[in-house]
Formats: sequence, C-alpha cells, structure tokens
Amino acid sequence: MNHLALLGLFVAVGIVTFVYRYSMIGLFASGKLPGWLHALCRHIAPASFAALTATALFVDGGDVVLALNAPKPWAALLAALVAWHTRNVIATIASGMLALTLLKLVLPL
Repeated sequence: MNHLALLGLFVAVGIVTFVYRYSMIGLFASGKLPGWLHALCRHIAPASFAALTATALFVDGGDVVLALNAPKPWAALLAALVAWHTRNVIATIASGMLALTLLKLVLPL
C-alpha cells in the first residue's frame, strides 16, 4: 500500500468515526432523549464495568479460567467485602493488591 492510499484510508476512517460519534450528539443535542433511550443509557456503565471486570478476573491468556485456585477472583471478593464494609477506596485497593500478592504466593497456578 503506498503512502497516498494509506493517507486516504486514515482520512476515510476518521470521517466515518466522526460521523458515527457526532450522529448521536447532533440528533439529541437540542432536546431531551426519548424515555426509552434514557432508560437504556442508564445500563451502559454497569454493563461495561461488569464486562471489563469479568474479563479481568476470569480470562487468562485467552482461556476462561473458573478454578478454585485462581487468585484473582478471591482477591476481588476480599476487596469487594472491604469496600462494602469500609466504603474506603484506598483500603479497598490496598486490600485487593495485598490479597492478590499473597494469594499468588500461596495458591498453585
């Protein structure tokens, strides 16, 4: 692929991306979202967080790992309990990191 074709591809992809992203802003910037769309948008953040978290906890090297000796889910469970009990972000992060480090030393991988 020569440089001119590559530049054209970059410009085309940029235009498509801009139109795709601007379409929602342009359509709904002047007014309120319809009720059904507003209700749907409320579920986007929790669903995205759940997908990212599940992937980080249960996928290792492209394979789904559902084993009792996997340290990440246990550390996440402990961190979730600390978060629920203390409502402190620093304590949650510290307990999760410490638990993960200790569990990696103790549990066979």
